[in-house]
Amino acid sequence: MEPNDTRTRILDAAIEAYLEKGVNATTVRDICARAKANVAAVNYHFGSKEALHAAVLEHSMDLCHRRYPVEEGMEACATAQERLCLLIRNMLRLSFPDDPYLERLSQLFWLEVGNPSPEFVPVNERFTRPLVQVLEAIVAEIIGPRADTDTLRLSIAAVVGQCMFHSQNRRFIHMIYPDKTYAPRDVRDLADHACRFALAGLAAVRASLEATP
Repeated sequence: MEPNDTRTRILDAAIEAYLEKGVNATTVRDICARAKANVAAVNYHFGSKEALHAAVLEHSMDLCHRRYPVEEGMEACATAQERLCLLIRNMLRLSFPDDPYLERLSQLFWLEVGNPSPEFVPVNERFTRPLVQVLEAIVAEIIGPRADTDTLRLSIAAVVGQCMFHSQNRRFIHMIYPDKTYAPRDVRDLADHACRFALAGLAAVRASLEATP
């Protein structure tokens, strides 16, 4: 689309308004003022304020996942351990984009994770559900057939939690460690640490399960 396309301007304006004020505090009038569009343009192009919100989430997630596909390189991995480490690296790359615009878009996802809206449900199903299924298969292979559903889910949460803690709590982490940064090298180091920690933990889970009569 051309940069001055009304629909594109409304999408971009909504993104900035949501990041600045939050979704609930943002009005159609706010968005249209930023977009230099008539207030009727939201209904014309999207149908409703809620549909615009859904379009913003879909647009943002689609751009980020196209640029940083989480399963990229998976076919070259020989073991479940290698696939898990690659997935962790790709998830962190997605959570900490080196592109400033995509970094802002990724913030919309974390706002939804903390307080999910109805518009987030279909977007989450499209982008997150497949990742969960991949993780389930990988972690199940690592911890072995003796793991029950609860053990599998707890193990996945422990793996993903390392990534989500940093992604979702950057401001809090900066309060405790003001010198903490998330430059590309820092993100690579974080991924390496998360891989070591995850593999050691999952190996311990498997050993415990196999030692149980």
